[in-house]
Formats: sequence, C-alpha cells, structure tokens
Amino acid sequence: MSTPLRILILLLSFMMISLSSMSQSNLRWKKVYVQNDTIQLDSLTIFQNSLRVFCGESLLTQNDYYFNGNTRSFYLKYPCGDTLQFRYRVFDIDFQKPVQRIDTTIIYKNDGNITDFYYRDEDDRFDFFGEDEIKKSGSISRGISFGNAQDLSVNSSLNLQLSGKIADNVNILATVTDNNLPIQPDGNTSQLQEFDQVFIQLYGEEYKVIVGDYWLKKPKGYFLNYNKRAQGIFGQYVMGKESEKWMIQGGGALSKGKFSRNTIQGVEGNQGPYKLRGKENEPYIIVLSGTENVYLDGKLMQRGQEFDYVIDYNTAELTFTPRHIITKDIRIVVEFQYSDQNYARSVFVANTEYQGEKLDFWLNIFSEQDAKNQSLQQKLSSKEKLFLSKLGDSIQYALSNSIDSIGFMDNQVTYKMVDSLGIDSILVYSVNPDSAYYRASFMNVGTGKGNYIFDRYTAVGKVYKWVAPIGGQPQGDFEPSRLIITPKRNTMISSGIEYRFNDKWKARTEISTSYRDQNTFSKIHKDDNRGYSNKTYIEGIHKLGKDSLTTWKFKTVVDFEYTSKYFQEVERYRSIEFDRDWNVRGKNYTGDQYVSLLSFQFLNIKYGSIELQAQNFAFGKDYLGNKGRLLGEWNQKGLHASVDASYLDSKSDLQNSYVRHKSDINQTIGPIKIGFEDDHERNVFKENTLLRLDSYQWYDWKVYFGSSDSLINQFQLFYSERYDWRSDSTRLEEAAIARTIGANFDWLSSQNSILKTMVSYRKLDIKTPTLINQQPENTFLGRVDYSLNLWKKALNFTLFYEIGSGLELRKEFLYIEVAAGQGVYTWIDYNNDGIKDLNEFEIAQYPDQAKYVRVFTPSDEYVRTYSNELNQSLFWRPERIWSNKQGILRFLARISDQVRFRVYKKVSDANWEMYNPISRSIADTSLLSLNSSIKNTFFFNRTSPIAGGDYTYSQTNSKYMIASGFDGKSQEYHSVSLRWNLVKVLTIKTSGELGEKRAIVDYTVGRNYSINYHNIKPEIIYQPNTIFRISLEGRYEEKRNQASFGGERAFLSDIGVSIKWNQLDKGSLNGEFKFINIVYNGSQNNSVSYELLESLKSGKNFTWGIGYQRNIVKNLQVNIQYNGRKSENNRVIHTGGVEVRAFF
Repeated sequence: MSTPLRILILLLSFMMISLSSMSQSNLRWKKVYVQNDTIQLDSLTIFQNSLRVFCGESLLTQNDYYFNGNTRSFYLKYPCGDTLQFRYRVFDIDFQKPVQRIDTTIIYKNDGNITDFYYRDEDDRFDFFGEDEIKKSGSISRGISFGNAQDLSVNSSLNLQLSGKIADNVNILATVTDNNLPIQPDGNTSQLQEFDQVFIQLYGEEYKVIVGDYWLKKPKGYFLNYNKRAQGIFGQYVMGKESEKWMIQGGGALSKGKFSRNTIQGVEGNQGPYKLRGKENEPYIIVLSGTENVYLDGKLMQRGQEFDYVIDYNTAELTFTPRHIITKDIRIVVEFQYSDQNYARSVFVANTEYQGEKLDFWLNIFSEQDAKNQSLQQKLSSKEKLFLSKLGDSIQYALSNSIDSIGFMDNQVTYKMVDSLGIDSILVYSVNPDSAYYRASFMNVGTGKGNYIFDRYTAVGKVYKWVAPIGGQPQGDFEPSRLIITPKRNTMISSGIEYRFNDKWKARTEISTSYRDQNTFSKIHKDDNRGYSNKTYIEGIHKLGKDSLTTWKFKTVVDFEYTSKYFQEVERYRSIEFDRDWNVRGKNYTGDQYVSLLSFQFLNIKYGSIELQAQNFAFGKDYLGNKGRLLGEWNQKGLHASVDASYLDSKSDLQNSYVRHKSDINQTIGPIKIGFEDDHERNVFKENTLLRLDSYQWYDWKVYFGSSDSLINQFQLFYSERYDWRSDSTRLEEAAIARTIGANFDWLSSQNSILKTMVSYRKLDIKTPTLINQQPENTFLGRVDYSLNLWKKALNFTLFYEIGSGLELRKEFLYIEVAAGQGVYTWIDYNNDGIKDLNEFEIAQYPDQAKYVRVFTPSDEYVRTYSNELNQSLFWRPERIWSNKQGILRFLARISDQVRFRVYKKVSDANWEMYNPISRSIADTSLLSLNSSIKNTFFFNRTSPIAGGDYTYSQTNSKYMIASGFDGKSQEYHSVSLRWNLVKVLTIKTSGELGEKRAIVDYTVGRNYSINYHNIKPEIIYQPNTIFRISLEGRYEEKRNQASFGGERAFLSDIGVSIKWNQLDKGSLNGEFKFINIVYNGSQNNSVSYELLESLKSGKNFTWGIGYQRNIVKNLQVNIQYNGRKSENNRVIHTGGVEVRAFF
C-alpha cells in the first residue's frame, strides 16, 4: 500500500470518529438574487473579517463592494450577474441595540450645588500640536556620525501618525515619514500593512481631501477600469440626500506604477515560483504591493499562506500553496502594477456621478502620460531623442548602443576598447585605471545573434567577453545595446446613463473614447491613436405570481457592445477569460468588435434559476462567432445542482467548433455532503478536411464526500480523473490520463486544540508521447497546521509541516557601497590589488567598517526542486500550575523547557529526502537550498531572583544557490549558564560554550573553514540600587580550524569593566573598557583569520566606549556615542555620533 494512500485512510478514520462531535456553528451561507444595488444581509452583527462574497465562482475583493457593519447592508459597486453568494459568521447578539446596566433616568443636570470631581495629569510633556483631541505617535530624529576612519555622515528619520478632530466637521488622519527606502510588505498574508503609505487626509461628513500616497479605484461604469497607486492630491465631495445625490471626485498625482498582465501556462508539479514580467517584457521588476489579482482557470485567488498563493513583491515571484495542485492544465493569469521609473509619469482623474430615484448619470475622465523630457532611469541623448521622433509606433526597433565613457570607477564593471581581427570598438574587461574608461549594459539578443558571451561574476557585477565571429556569423548571445522605452500617453473619457422606467424595466448605455500614443516623441503614425466604444444594456424582470419566497420571475436581457478598431483599454474591463471563451487567444485579428447577448432567465429565490443565452462576437472581417449557452442552478431539500454548458461555432481562416460544459451536483444529508462534478471541453479546428494540431479535448470528473457547510469542523475527501486527447491531424487520440486523490480536514471546535490539514496526490500517465510534450509525473502536496494549549497554557505546542515541489532560483549578488554604519559588510583587500573580489567581503564587526550592502539580483536560471518546511515549538512552563503546590510538584515547577525547530529545505532528488525535514550536511550536492535552526533551552529556577541556570543546545544551517555555485554555513554549540545572587547587591554569572562553525563555499577560494571552539565567560555584577551598576567581565576562548582547512589556532583572553548609571526620566550614562589579548599562529590576511580574530589583530587589543543619553523634556532626547579601539601595530580608530530625537 502506498504512503499517500495510508495517510488518506488514517485521515478518513479520524474524520469519521470526530464527526459525531461536530456542532452547529455561527457560519452562514446565503444566496441572493440581485434586484437592487443594496442588500440587507442579516439581523445579527456580522464579523466583518469573515465576509466572503462570490459572483458565480469568483471571489470578490473588498474593492468591488461597500459593506456597512452597523446596518449590515451590502452595496455592489459594479454589476456582477444576477446571483451573489455570501459566506460569513455572526455574533449571537446585535451590537447595534442599546444595552444598559443603569437607569438613565437617575442622571440629572448639575444645579451648581454639586462639586465636579476630575483628575488632572500633571505631565510636563510638551505638546507640539496643542490639540488634546488629536492622537499622535512617532518620532523625529536628526544626527551625525564621524570618525577618523570614515567620512562625516548625516542621518535622519521621521515617523509620525496623527488622527483626530481639528475643528467641527474637520478631521485629520496622517502618516508621515521621510524614509527613502520604503519597505515592501511580505506577500504571504491576506492583509498587508502598508509601510510606504505616506499621506495626510482631511475629511468631514461630505468631503475628504488626501495629499500623499493613495489608491485610485475604478469609478462607476464599464469601459474605464483601473486600480492604481499614486502620489499626489485627491478630493471627493458628496452633496444631496439619499434619494438624489451628487458625488464629485478629482485628483492629480505621480503614478507609482505601470499595469501589466501575464498569462502563464502551469507546469506539472511546479507550485512556483512563477516569474512575472513587465509590460515591455522587462525581466527584473518590483511589483507594487497589493495591486495584484491572480486567477487560476478564471477564478480569483486570495493571497496568504493559509489561502491560495504568496508573492515576493521585490523579485516578482509567485508561488501557490498546497490548496491548489498546479498542473500542465492550469491557466494562470496575473494582473498587477509594477514600479516603472523610466519617465516621470503623471495621472489625472475626474469623476462625476449622480444618483436619483429613476436616473443615474456618470462622467469619468482619466489621463496618464509620461513626461518625455523627464527621463529617470534611462538617460536619453539628443541623438536618441531625434531617433525616436522618426520611429513612430515601431517601438520594438528602439535599440541604442549602451557603451558609455565614464572614466575608471572601482565600484562598477569597466572595459577598455581594443581592435581585433580588423574589428574595432571591442570591449575587453579591465581594472586598469589608465585604460578602463567604458561601461556597458548587455542585452540578450538570442543565440548566435550577438558578439559577446557571459564570462564571470565579480563583486560589482557581471563581466561579458567578446567572441570572434566564424564565417561572418556571430557566435555570442549578447550585445552592448539597450531597448529604449518610449514615453507614452493614455487617455479615456467615458459617460453613461441608467434609467429605471419602473420596477420591471431598466436600461443603461455608456459611450467612451480612448487616446493612446505609443511614442510622444514622434508625430507620425497618429491615425491609430483614437478609438471609440459603446455599450447598451436593457433588462426586464416580470413576476410570475404573487410576492413570496417561491415566486418565479422571468428576466430578459439584451446587451450590445461595440469597440472601434483602435479603441484601447486602460486595464482589462471584460471577463478574465473573454479571449479564451471566444477562441481568439493569440490571434492577430484587427477591426471593429461587436459583442451581443440575448438572455432569457427563470429565477426563484428559494429554488434556483435556469438561463438560456444567445451570444455573438464579430472581430472585423477576420472572425465571426456564434454561441449558445445554458446556465442552471437548483436547490431543494439539501440537493444542489448547477450546470454551465455552451456551444461555439466560429469562422475565421479556420472552421472551429467549441463545446464546453461544467456541472456539479451534491446532496446534504444531516452533517454529510456527497457530490459529483465534471468539466469537459472539445475544441476542434479544421483546415480543409484535416484537424489542426492545436485541436484538443479533455474530460475531468470528480467525486467528493465531506461535511456540510454549517458545521464548525470541516472535512472532505475527493477523487478525480482527467483524460486528455490531442490531434494527430486526422482524429483526436487519447494522450494522457491523470488521477488525483486528496483530503482536507479542519478541527476548529476547540480553542485549545486547532488542527488544519490538507493532502493531495496526483499521478500523470502519458499514453501517446508523440502527441503531448510532457513526461509522466507524480505530485504529492500536503500541509499540517496544529496548535495545542493545555493546563492553563503551561504546555504550548505548535506544528506546521508542508511538502511540495517547485523551482529554486539561482541568484546573483553584488556589493554596493553606502555610508559608514549603514551597511552590513566590510571590504578587506586581502591581496592588495585594489580590486573588489567576491572573497574579500566580510560581515562588519564595528559600525565604521559597515560600508557595504549585499544586493541579490535574480537570474533567469531555475532548478527543479522538491521542498518541505517544518516549524515546531514546545514550551513547558509548570510554574503556571504547580507554583503553589508542595513537595515534589513544587520542585518540578522550577524546571521548564523551550524547544524551537524550524527547517525549510529544497532538494533535487524525488526520494525520501523530499519528505524528511531533518537536514543533510550542507556539503551534500543534492541539497539545493536550506534554512534551518533548532534550539532547546532547559531552565532551572527560570523565574527565581536568587539563583538559576540553563542549558542550551543550538544548531543552525543555511545554504543557498547562486549563479556560480553555492554558499553554505552552519554552527552547532552547547552552552551552560549559571547565576547566583550572593547578596542583594552582588551577582555572579558564569557561562561556557562548546561548539563548531563551518563554512563551505564553491564559487570562490579562501572562504572554507571548520572551526572548533570552547570558551568560559565569568562576570561579577555590583548593583547597590536601580541607578548604578558596575560589572567586571572576563573571557577565555580557544579556536582551532581543522587541519584539512589550514589548522590555524587562536587563543583569546578578555577582561573588561562596564558601568551604567541610569536615572528615571532624566537619562543614562554607559561606559565600557575591554582588553583582549590574542595569540594566533596563522596568516592574518584571509577570511579565516577574520573569523578567528573577530576582525581584530594578533597581540594586544583595546576597545572602549561611552554613551550618554539625556531627556531634555519627556519627549525630547539627546544621545551622544563615542567608541574606540586599538590593535597592536595599528593606529587608534575613533568613531562618534550625536543624535537628537523628539517623540510625539
């Protein structure tokens, strides 16, 4: 019996045993047929974070609707079919109802004979804003740092949050910071904290004004759609009453990003990452956080590790969770905004909307344009601008030579210019200041189309090498060229009107015009810039009986859409799979487009609906498609059934027939739900009498068994099969079959024990290898998430385990110089050649050395991997339950233990290691990526103020791939720490540590070592009161590098004293002095010596420091720091700094 099958049997047994304990919950499912734009959801208070809204099978985002938690009313911003489904949880009370414990009639007016009692806080805090009704938090600081081994640098920070009332009907909400490097939030949660949102908002009952960062959201209407982050000013004013209301919006800003849409075909067994690209096919982009919409097979996904996907915004990489197996059949569509700094880009919007009892009207204006004379990342010469002015819309040919004469710079890759084989202007890498005057960016132009190849990596970037052509044919892949991004302009104006004739009939029409200029430098090719569009919609609903829950209604819809040949959208406004639905994906059709729809629908709130549609789509003279579609849904006595079937007949240069259907039927019997669903497509393209090779057919069916939606504890088992047929030019022949089995289980009824699991296994068999470019594949995904709290939380246990498969990116990195103290790394020129080599950068031990940061840059090279992740923690705190006991229990209450274990690894072999979280040696070649740590601390008398001790075992391992190899480090140690308060003012501490540090690197030389070490650190602390403390510290440590790595040995002896004076609300003074004597037998000019000597030198070393902090008033603070060090035969290094910080 296979391992996946055993797991499923165990899960099924556990589910059946636990089924009897499942109780009714506060979870509610509600289906509503939309008749008005406002829907009353419930009479009880709704937990807003639990609200999920579905339009068909698509999950709506919070940007698509308004929800008023006080009134429980729901308002849909944009039309979305006739049926909405709501899933939410409710509280069992109505928080809007008045609740009182005291009779308000006993409250009476003060007649002057009663003395009011009040308390005044005698706080000398200086109020910058002078307004008690404004809540403020944050700080502002200004400082300088200096030293004899660094340049003077200035640092500053501002972080201020304001909220409150300024005056009557004037409120403020503000976040202000001067952070020049905004932090992108991690894309692994459903809710993002916007670190880089800087704005000031003034608002009242009828208006709001925002200055700073804000979101531009889609206005009312059909054609104009956008979801942008901007930085500027935006205002909104609302006037009128509920029955007749005007809303005016407008703003101008700098656009923070550009829109891009990526269509990706899933790869069998690859959960990710999938690399996103920019609109101009830029390979390295930064996605603006929160702007992405991710679709799988047309369904909108939800971000978050516990949901559907996670995204790395900085590297533009998308990874899917085990909730969805990514296969060769999955269609992935991602729409997003990404940072684009080629030009300063401005955006202007103006929206007007009127809502009346019968009439609605709207007018929207949008304009976005690049400032062609304000190029940012790309610098344009006069010659290049002239070239672009003659190019017109042929922007794919906007290529320019990237060679730039800058003079020698040691922080960039530089070249010299030579002649070879009668060819001049050949770039050759050089670090000679007398000739290395040139820099260049290289563009991949395709194999055999360039004259340069990639040569090697350096600490400051990639190096390329010229290769001689053979027979006049280039032999390389790269050229010193760059694609010039042209400045663009995009404008759209749309206006519409909706009129409700009565409660049965309404009509809506909208017209729009667009203007898009692909190259504002050029005045040619302007005849295709402007386009037009129109959409007209008529709807009629007739009741077939008296009003009741069982009343049937008949709905008629006539819909017509026209877009001219040159009409251009701002962002997608049609359905996500419109092109696929009409079989026009990837087609270069041109001409006006016509879309028409005639729909007849019978619907019933209680039982369901049935709808018949006739649709037509014409694309100029190139394409004509006619489609019939049937949609149905039925609910009765626990039975739910739905169907979506269509037939498309289209004519273009080919004859096409496209048959699709999707159905689902399930029955709920008490706490159990049993169901069956299937999905089928047959898409045939004929050319004369032959079948095109892109013709296909597939059939996917699934049977499932689980719990009903109303239960707190949920489970489901499922089994599915998918059959694929491909064309051999004469007929469709079976090409592949895939079988999938899986289970999900959520135990949520107990707050002290929560379990969430999911597991799935897919086996793909290839029947006819000649028809499908795919290898057989087995995919196994799983996740367990468990938390346990027992005995008043004396025992706390958590477990997260996940297995999957995907890709690992080979990264490149380079070092960039920054101001001293703001970096992480230091450069030590070990070979004294003045060149920054990869093996010459170390982690800085002192602030004046920290002058470099390491920046990872992604490559295009991915490696197939199998991954697993384990996070586990255990905390045993018996004092919570036994501290008041007597005897043995009281003694055991002194013993506690804390264990933390985390591992995330990726391997290349599909064997037991893909499931095993215990890491191999970092030297194992099949281990591609690793980040693991285990730490166990055993405490005795942890909470005692008199004496105590602890023992710790720790092991950390890390390994990551880079383009030229891998970098791995590990550390393992045992430590013991003891403390004893001899008397109230005197404490003795002693600690010892025994361990090993290892580094294994294969992309350079001189960085491998294996160091065994042991040390002891005694300390005596004298503290007579809370104001003053003095401590005497010592250390003796031996370090030995193994003989196979060099055999170096170091002996370190430290003695030092530290003093601290602290006065509450006044300030503090800290000082320390340390003498370190080092005996070392090896070379002091390599990476191993830096690690052994801790960046000091063999012989006598001295370090000292003084820090003074003074509170001028309670919210104004001054900090002064001075540090120094001296090594034998080296000069004294002095560093210092002064900072003033004000707290709000």
